[in-house]
Amino acid sequence: QGSTADTASFAYSYRLPQFTGEQLQSEAINAYFAAYAAQLVGTVIPQKAAELDSLPAAGEPAYSVGLDYSVTESTADYLSVLLISQEFLGNTLMESWSSVVFALNGIYAGQPITLSQAMGLEQAADESAQDTASELVYGLVWQIVLYEIGAMQKAYFPDVTEADFRRAFTPESDFYFDENGNFVFFIQAGTIAGEVEGVLTFPFSLAELLSAIGKG
Repeated sequence: QGSTADTASFAYSYRLPQFTGEQLQSEAINAYFAAYAAQLVGTVIPQKAAELDSLPAAGEPAYSVGLDYSVTESTADYLSVLLISQEFLGNTLMESWSSVVFALNGIYAGQPITLSQAMGLEQAADESAQDTASELVYGLVWQIVLYEIGAMQKAYFPDVTEADFRRAFTPESDFYFDENGNFVFFIQAGTIAGEVEGVLTFPFSLAELLSAIGKG
């Protein structure tokens, strides 16, 4: 609307991956991110702009949202992509994460997978397997949170409860793989601890998770 990214009062930028190769997995993953981009342009960005009550006055920093990605693991079995959004709407810079893990072989090849599928607890949509995986991770991560609260290691909110924690965290989707193949679970900044702590992360190996449910 007559502005550039440098002169606009509000700018939304995004960068998403596309992968080379003729394998069906690459085609499916590229189609996933192409659809993601189309949803950003068609729905997310217009909604974000409509939600703004006002724009910065002359001389004030422009409002912005920037979405970028990092490939956190790429193996013969999995491709893990972490999406990081940084939003500045006049107060502080807010960072939030989302992730998508793709299977590269097996019956889910080229598809995003959930925690229970990544752990090998289900071969199809299975609510009981999802419940098992989620409850396992809820328990393990909550114990770490309680320990860190007791040790005053992080600035958790003094009145945070397990119910608050569960509302802020969805184990089936809030994870990615790191370069060592660990599951890294994350809780958004400012939900159960002060913004100064940033996004909270909790890594576990697959062996640790499976041993916790007697399958290791």
